[in-house]
Amino acid sequence: MARLKGSADSGLICGFVISPNASVAEIELEDLAEMPPALDRVVWLHFNLANARARQAIAQLPILSAEAQEILCEQDDRRRVEVLDDGLLAIISDLTFEPGSDPAESSPLWCVVSDRSIVTGRVHPLKTIDELRSTVRGGLKVARPIELLIWFLARRTATLRDLSESMADQVSEIEDEILSGAIRQQREQLGRIRRFCAQIRRHFGPDRVAFRRLLQAKPALFDEEQADAMRAEIDELSFLIDEVNELYERAKLLQEELASRVAENTGRSLYVLAILSAVFLPMTLITGIFGMNVAGLPGLHSEGAFSWVMLLIGLAGAVTLGAIFWRRP
Repeated sequence: MARLKGSADSGLICGFVISPNASVAEIELEDLAEMPPALDRVVWLHFNLANARARQAIAQLPILSAEAQEILCEQDDRRRVEVLDDGLLAIISDLTFEPGSDPAESSPLWCVVSDRSIVTGRVHPLKTIDELRSTVRGGLKVARPIELLIWFLARRTATLRDLSESMADQVSEIEDEILSGAIRQQREQLGRIRRFCAQIRRHFGPDRVAFRRLLQAKPALFDEEQADAMRAEIDELSFLIDEVNELYERAKLLQEELASRVAENTGRSLYVLAILSAVFLPMTLITGIFGMNVAGLPGLHSEGAFSWVMLLIGLAGAVTLGAIFWRRP
């Protein structure tokens, strides 16, 4: 087998060996060949799959089966959780933290978990997996690789909940503004919130079903304690998705209420405009008649004609306005 290249040439972002009785050690790919087998440590390798050489390094990894190597090299981003012959495959979404990206924008994370190792990969920088890297570097201890995946799910749900609560606060503020009659550009804000909710449901909702099916299969990677921990995290994710659904409906109802208020204000303005048009119509007719420069027009040589015409215009407007309010239901 060809010698494994260093992290700079292979697209390896980080590598760790986590032992229960020793500090967390960072490793390079070439260290795997010299590492004696042990049943009490966990190996985590995290790759940048956007690097073309990452596929070559993954294809040479002795801790991955041929099936797992093929899946990682193909970079199939269809979200799913599957049980492999020697472990677990999880292709799940994680939040990106690229500058200027949408708060709920996500990208796939590939994760292959075996009994003593976990290999992950991403194409774009991801928020939660980077937090996991910092936490492991800070001394996080786990007994089995599946615990890293459980930590990832818990942290991702906590981040999504923070985003959801922030959006819920915005919806509450917008609701108060609309009900108090302070109509402004809330439609765009509500549209962004609904788009956020739709993205959360679309990218993270399927994980509930996928991991519940996994727990029903009872793979050997889980003991009872770890299965309970993952079940608890999936329940938390389910509660979060339900809250996001409720937030989506609130935003939708507020958009409808906002549209109703805007339509009401528009109708009121048009009503006032229609009244003014009706009042000024006979007045305009009188001024048009007396403005004709033709022979025989009455009042052309009378000194009080202007006053009589202005009085007539005023009376016409008053009579029209009175008729409108008299006939109004």
